Amino acid sequence: MTNVEGDGGGMKDDLVQRIALMETMIAEGRRSTMRYAWVFILWGLVDLAAMAWRSFQPRSEWVGLWAWPVCLVVGALLTIAGLALRRRECGAVVSMECRSVEAVWGMMGISLAVFVAAGMAQRLTWQLSYCAALLVIVGMAHAISAKILRWRVQGAVAVVWWAGGVAMFYARTFGQVNAIMFVEMVLGMIVFGLYAMGLERRDDHV
Repeated sequence: MTNVEGDGGGMKDDLVQRIALMETMIAEGRRSTMRYAWVFILWGLVDLAAMAWRSFQPRSEWVGLWAWPVCLVVGALLTIAGLALRRRECGAVVSMECRSVEAVWGMMGISLAVFVAAGMAQRLTWQLSYCAALLVIVGMAHAISAKILRWRVQGAVAVVWWAGGVAMFYARTFGQVNAIMFVEMVLGMIVFGLYAMGLERRDDHV
């Protein structure tokens, strides 16, 4: 009887340790996202810069054709440089949650690069379905990351992106499209990035 109770106590302790380990790994995954919050802010600013450039020079054929490619290339180069520096400072990612989240965003980045490049090559970026797909894809990455990390705030951000994707199909003017994109960049990128960055700084001072 004593042995059974002992075994039961051991199993309980093992279960508690596993739950604690899972919670630690999830927390580390969230901290990993917080460490890369600057990426969200960067791309929010990159997209807003391209939109502003075209808005301030609406009659320039060159700007209309090259504003987005130029800004996207600059954003990609800054991201690659920033990630390289960050990896050198933080070291290798070890937890499964961190690796999973990193894989989600990495594959999303590649998918968007292929999608955007194909759309630009065929000059189809003016289509509402193209814009809607961009927002839905980013929302999906946020949703998967939120599910892995059990992070409700990021789940809410995913809903914001999906709502923007749906709203695109109801846009009737170029101004409405720009308004939707502006809201997504501000709320879905910059505000979330600042929020995550604030959490990281708070944790560092705890």
